[in-house]
Amino acid sequence: MGIFDKLRTKADVNLTPKAALALAAMTVIGADGSIEDDEISSLTRIVRGDENAFNSALTVYKDLSVTDSVQLVSKVLGEKQRIACIAILLDLAMADGVLVGAEQKLMDAYITAFQLSEQDISSIVDIIALKNDFSVFERSAGQAAGAFCQSCGTKLGAGMQFCSGCGTRV
Repeated sequence: MGIFDKLRTKADVNLTPKAALALAAMTVIGADGSIEDDEISSLTRIVRGDENAFNSALTVYKDLSVTDSVQLVSKVLGEKQRIACIAILLDLAMADGVLVGAEQKLMDAYITAFQLSEQDISSIVDIIALKNDFSVFERSAGQAAGAFCQSCGTKLGAGMQFCSGCGTRV
């Protein structure tokens, strides 16, 4: 306990699971030091218009440290809720396609607090990484690395317009 902790007011920490999810989202979104308008929109979608959940989470977010918030969220959520929460948090944290720095440390803290294994979250990470990889839409199916010609089955190299095996346009 720090010397000034006695001066802080303590928020009502009786959160609903939805408010706990909103609190967790706030900590992830705020990990970079600011919360942008589009991130507020994401929070609104997460609570599905439940102003009480949003306001409860915001009150706690302003009052508790991130470490205390992680522990509180962990206590409020059940097992399935924790897995769903991690999926949502990873999606928020990886919206730019990468998970680094403060966001990665915070996600590690949630994974530890939720007592989830790497196996529990690896498929979630894979799906979210794929979901956020828009480069897959910047090339045709025939140009995708590792693709095969539909006519003859020859492996196609990246950027090929014609199959080297049969000459078919890909």
